[in-house]
Amino acid sequence: MYTHPFDTQFFNVCDKTYCMNRIYPTTLPFNKRVYIPRRTNDHMEAQFTIARTKLRQILGLYIKRQRQNKTDAQQLGIKPACGLQKLIQRTRNGEVICLPTDKSGRMSIDSLPNYIQAMQPHIANTKVTTVQAHEEREKVLNAHMLMWTIVLGPQKRTARNFQAWNNDIPALYGLRKDHKGFTNPIAGPPTRPVCGANIASNYRISYFLSMIIRPIIRMSPDVCDSTEDLLSRISDCNKTCDLTGCISLQCIAFALCQLNAVNCENKRHYYVENTKPQFH
Repeated sequence: MYTHPFDTQFFNVCDKTYCMNRIYPTTLPFNKRVYIPRRTNDHMEAQFTIARTKLRQILGLYIKRQRQNKTDAQQLGIKPACGLQKLIQRTRNGEVICLPTDKSGRMSIDSLPNYIQAMQPHIANTKVTTVQAHEEREKVLNAHMLMWTIVLGPQKRTARNFQAWNNDIPALYGLRKDHKGFTNPIAGPPTRPVCGANIASNYRISYFLSMIIRPIIRMSPDVCDSTEDLLSRISDCNKTCDLTGCISLQCIAFALCQLNAVNCENKRHYYVENTKPQFH
């Protein structure tokens, strides 16, 4: 299974403990400040200059070869390459919308009116969100993250990076559920609403919770990486009648958020005494 680079910083595999002091703020994807390192000696600076020049030469040669033979570089024939260029141009002109499908990750091509019609069920009865409400939600999420940083005690710069301010509203878009049945070939299958959470106010707290959950997933021998894998496990379980516990990761994340009711000063003792892995 893929190991996220931050898992080894945040989670100690040997003693199964979490420690935010091992996280450097510059390794976070939402780091706010990057400081230029100090100048090294002349010998190292000369080596950096030579390496930069060589990399530029290699990159220029690669770009030149790509432009000379585009079809071979993309492993496409003449007709598929022309079709791809036309599709890109139609997308830029706003004639069609190209998005991956839900779960399978295939490409779906929709006309603009058809796509808008498919998204109507998800936006028909939505409430208008004001700027004031958006700012209030930011304050609540920041309070949650402040609680967690008090419990786990990271570096000051790391703790500041987990505070979110002046975030944009994430864009809503829909992915076609190609695994669902449909009768109208023009309207197509229903869509799944998706919001880009990497620019939303909950990006930092979601990232933090995933840092807790990912190591637990990696330690488990019964992890399902996809819907197909889950269905296969359920089928095997029904055949053998070996009924074991099934825990939803969404429930775990929800339960972690609900610990807000416990006093911050007692949380550290609570985790150490009652949970494994422990927090330090």
